[in-house]
Amino acid sequence: MKNPIIQTLLLILLFSCTKEHSVSNKQTVSDPIPQFSVSAVNFSHASKLIKQEVSYTQNNPLLKQVKRFSYDNADRCVEITLGTIDSSIAQPVFDLKQTLTFHYEGSSVVPSSFSSVRTVFPNLIRTYYYQYNSQGRKIKDSVRVKNSTGGPADVVIHYTYDNNHVYIKPAFRDFSMENCSFDTLSLLTGGNIERLASKFIDSTRDHSIQYTFTYDRSNNPYKKLNIANSLYFESASLGIGYNVPLETHYMGVTHNNMTSWTSGTYTANFKYLYDRDNYPVRKELFLPTSSLPYQVILFLY
Repeated sequence: MKNPIIQTLLLILLFSCTKEHSVSNKQTVSDPIPQFSVSAVNFSHASKLIKQEVSYTQNNPLLKQVKRFSYDNADRCVEITLGTIDSSIAQPVFDLKQTLTFHYEGSSVVPSSFSSVRTVFPNLIRTYYYQYNSQGRKIKDSVRVKNSTGGPADVVIHYTYDNNHVYIKPAFRDFSMENCSFDTLSLLTGGNIERLASKFIDSTRDHSIQYTFTYDRSNNPYKKLNIANSLYFESASLGIGYNVPLETHYMGVTHNNMTSWTSGTYTANFKYLYDRDNYPVRKELFLPTSSLPYQVILFLY
């Protein structure tokens, strides 16, 4: 006959080990930079997606800059068309200037590449190819371009993550490094970018510039896009994220909306009008030299 005391102790020990194993299996490692990660695990289908963005400046309010967004059945952004609407003519129409197309592999929620084509050069298609790590963070993108002699050259942008910092470094083959930026992003715990430090190289010397940012507590419509991870383009000419002069193209990954940016003694401010879901429907840029908004951006969902 077995000793009942020994049996009880064995049962207690077994229960304790099982409980400890169960708890350890449920533990998850928190991502210190979650806004830069997009994966099937944390991708949620948004109930409200941005469909169109219209902007105009105080200097020419009749000429509207328009971005239109298209999605598939899985809420993945598959296309963005950029163009203008000239309200000064009798019958204004959307004049397409550029098309961005996102490509996916299978059911992946992050694009493997996207292609950009401008209507003035329909046969010149620039394609960016992405590489991600296991957390869904982009670690590399590249594009095949031409160098100064017309030959093929590769532009590769590397992204390195270290605690609450992101380092962006270009690496070119057969291509000049002049006027390209090396960026360092400092992140806030709330999921926003606190500071951007850029270093530019030209033929004479290195140039450094720093920006600091403030935010509201409302929803950033770009954050709801599954392509936010892929929107830190190295060229402002693509127009995504560059709603205003000098507004950094990294703002697509922040949780909230920028209320100001400061560089040196210069500060630009933004004011918003929100809908009942706390999404911006109107955004105004105020430069320190004027009490009137320099630029107005309208968001449609």
